[in-house]
Amino acid sequence: MKRVFTILLMLVALGLCAISVVQWKREVTLRSEIERLTSELNSERDARLAAEEQVVVYRKEIERLTNLRDEMEARLNEATERVAALEEDVVGRGLSISALMNELRAMENELSQLRPLASQGAESVEERNSAVAQQNEVIQKQNAMLKQVTTERDSAITKLNEQMREYNALVEKYNALAKKL
Repeated sequence: MKRVFTILLMLVALGLCAISVVQWKREVTLRSEIERLTSELNSERDARLAAEEQVVVYRKEIERLTNLRDEMEARLNEATERVAALEEDVVGRGLSISALMNELRAMENELSQLRPLASQGAESVEERNSAVAQQNEVIQKQNAMLKQVTTERDSAITKLNEQMREYNALVEKYNALAKKL
């Protein structure tokens, strides 16, 4: 019986070995599956983090584009207002130009009517200029004569002053003699 127990014990030992081998294979399979799942989890986590970072970038870009759109809308509104003001200005200037053109035509008509009178006026101006030139010559001659008379008067006064000095000197001598007598 001992032999039966030994065989049984060996069979049980071999069975346990077989069970250990089966469990070891299952453990290896499970570990490889855990590693695969862990790597998938890590890659999914990395992808999720990258996606979250991308979401943040997209949000910032959306915010920047929204601000840019708002700024462009504001500029568009300003430009629209400016264009409207310029259109009003253009219309006003067009009316002003029209009015000025009418005035210009009226003045041209008036000028064409006044041109014959201007030629007559030019002739009368020439006549008047010649008369003024003659008067200027007379005035220059009189001015020269006045300068000559002034020069003669100054020389006569100078002579008179010299004679008066001599006369005063003579009077002083006479008064001196009269006192002595």
